Amino acid sequence: MNNLLGIVTLLSLGSAELLLGDYRAVTMEVGQHRQFRVPKLETITGSSGRCIEEGMDSEEPNAIWIEASCAGVRTSLVWRKDGSRVHVMACAEDPETRTPAQLKLRKQIERDLKGSKTVAACVRNNKVELWGWVKTDAEAALIASLEKKHGLDSLRSFAEKIQSEE
Repeated sequence: MNNLLGIVTLLSLGSAELLLGDYRAVTMEVGQHRQFRVPKLETITGSSGRCIEEGMDSEEPNAIWIEASCAGVRTSLVWRKDGSRVHVMACAEDPETRTPAQLKLRKQIERDLKGSKTVAACVRNNKVELWGWVKTDAEAALIASLEKKHGLDSLRSFAEKIQSEE
């Protein structure tokens, strides 16, 4: 039985995303559970939000999990043993309340964001919302152009511009 549990754990970690950067934004659905691997993981803390919980995987020392129980946004801080941290923004949407048109728009926005790992699009408050971080002026301009193109009634950004520490 112990071997079976070990195999299940290894298989689930095989699907866990490896977090290497300092910022990650993800879109989730209510009821979804995601796992991430973080090299040199020390701990994880939630800094804001409700409906989304996070924790360290008790079976795997370098793994965390995030789970959405209702629609919401939460920032989690993943601390590494060297004192550095990874910011993880999870935005959870409720598939029961979003419309097909909102889902279609979210998917179009995700394509327009060209696979960004630092900005997540999700349906909340009857529109598509963008959450996370942008690193460059070009990324900020892209988001501003998407808001202008679709209008603030359909798309609203809460993505924060990361200021370089010089």
